[in-house]
Amino acid sequence: MNNMKSLTNKLIIYDSNCKVCSSLKDVVSRFTSIPDNKIKAYKDLSTDLSFQIDPDKFKNVMALIDTSGEQTLYGAEGVAYIFSSQYKTVDILLSFGPIFKLFNLFYKTQAYNRYIIATPKSRFQCDCFPDRVVKYRVSYIVFTSLISVLLTGLFGISLRKFFVDISASEAAGQMLLIAGTGWVVQIILAFALMKDKALDYVGHLGSIMVVGLLILMPWILFYFISRIQIAFIPAISVLMSSACMLSLHFQRIKYLGLKQLWTISWFLLLQFTAFFWIYYFHLK
Repeated sequence: MNNMKSLTNKLIIYDSNCKVCSSLKDVVSRFTSIPDNKIKAYKDLSTDLSFQIDPDKFKNVMALIDTSGEQTLYGAEGVAYIFSSQYKTVDILLSFGPIFKLFNLFYKTQAYNRYIIATPKSRFQCDCFPDRVVKYRVSYIVFTSLISVLLTGLFGISLRKFFVDISASEAAGQMLLIAGTGWVVQIILAFALMKDKALDYVGHLGSIMVVGLLILMPWILFYFISRIQIAFIPAISVLMSSACMLSLHFQRIKYLGLKQLWTISWFLLLQFTAFFWIYYFHLK
């Protein structure tokens, strides 16, 4: 990485059609001293500045251009340069090869899946769709799955006091079966029937899972902090989570150009498999 960490002649260029990129732009503005005039949308660039950007690279990652003519930085290298200019600790950490490689993987996983994380805005100003790189799609699916397993297990533990003689590990395991079986079956069906769109659809499922589980986080935190048992709070949280995920699934199936039968099958599978395991563990 370049050791010169001055942003004097630098401009941060982002894809304004991307909701994730726009959100990260707001994060940069809020948590650094970088002025807004240093952050530009690609569509707003003058012709001479746009010539400094390789469109084939920019459609996949952000760009950090230099108005004095120095080399344009892309992706994780550009982001590392930006934050290293603001925080000495970040500069030291990212100077270590293994840490930078991990950061690069995380950045590329986010960048190549940014329209899987959040579907694009309706009106395009530039052709900025990232390439479909299988390894980064798979890494995103793995990442969202790990987050989902962790949060689902914690949610199960937060409910264990509502049942008799059940340990934390049993509660986590049961909740993973109750909440996760339907997702697994739907994923298997997708790979069996969707063919080319299966990997993209499963990526969207990963985004839907994480959003749905984040809605449960207030209850999870409330329980682990207070240890208070109030049944209606997790019940309402589950209803809100289900409604949000249903809406997201409907929107993303429409975005992918698939039939809404996939939304129906997904929703019914979640309900039927959850009921089966609840009956098996607690009602029979």
